[in-house]
Amino acid sequence: MGIVFRNELYVKDIEKSLQFYQQIIGLELFGRNEVCGRFNYDCFSLLVTSDSILGENHYFTHTERNTSRGNGFELIIVVDLLEEVYERCRENNYPIEVEIEEYSWDMRGFKIVDPDGYFIRITSK
Repeated sequence: MGIVFRNELYVKDIEKSLQFYQQIIGLELFGRNEVCGRFNYDCFSLLVTSDSILGENHYFTHTERNTSRGNGFELIIVVDLLEEVYERCRENNYPIEVEIEEYSWDMRGFKIVDPDGYFIRITSK
């Protein structure tokens, strides 16, 4: 039995977020409709969905919780060409939270925040 990991991020502006993940980070858009887009890689899927679909009783829409969206969550995206993604982020004025650094597990990476405030580590293979 195969295992697939899926993460879904609820975002304010679906077009801006899809552009960020596709054109800046370099993920390949697998499919989309007017409220959602999906990026697939190996056994991983990232769904980017407009928060407009969330009902008033959804967990994320509670006032006391909605300010902490993404807090304590780090999305890690492994890329082939780390420096290219880093340069696209710089060229498009996405602030780098942590510059490229070497990790003790023989990988390199940097950290950025996406248009909705999700904390992302871009790392090498």
